Amino acid sequence: MQNSLFYGFWALLFAVVVFIFLGCAAKEQSSKPAVKHMIQSEKLRILMRELDLVVYERQKSELERDKMRKRYVLTLADTLKKLSAEVENMPMGELGSGLTSDDFYEYKGYAKSLNQDANELYILAQNYEFELLSKKMEDIKVSCNSCHKQFRKDP
Repeated sequence: MQNSLFYGFWALLFAVVVFIFLGCAAKEQSSKPAVKHMIQSEKLRILMRELDLVVYERQKSELERDKMRKRYVLTLADTLKKLSAEVENMPMGELGSGLTSDDFYEYKGYAKSLNQDANELYILAQNYEFELLSKKMEDIKVSCNSCHKQFRKDP
């Protein structure tokens, strides 16, 4: 009796494992062609992309995450370069009142430093050197905070 229960248990366990294996291995085939989105809203596309990031980010492969990191850092670097180029090309009068010529050149120096950091950040991302990004991001943060401390008015 005990022997038959033992073999019955293992037979049942084996059947469950086989059932699960076959269930997982079966592929669903669809005769439907791929459907294009009928809604072409840019805002919805961006929101759906954000939703995708929130829901599926944890399931992405390391390579996909590296590609996303690279895109993010390249976008950040481009934005920093645009900002710094805009500041570097501004005449003194457009930067605000109350700036001395020393302030003006110091502010432009911060912009030039930001541009150099952005170029270095861009190169690091292009070369997938993510281990060096933290240091470069910290450099940018320090540079931004120094400029803000010097030129932002207290609220």
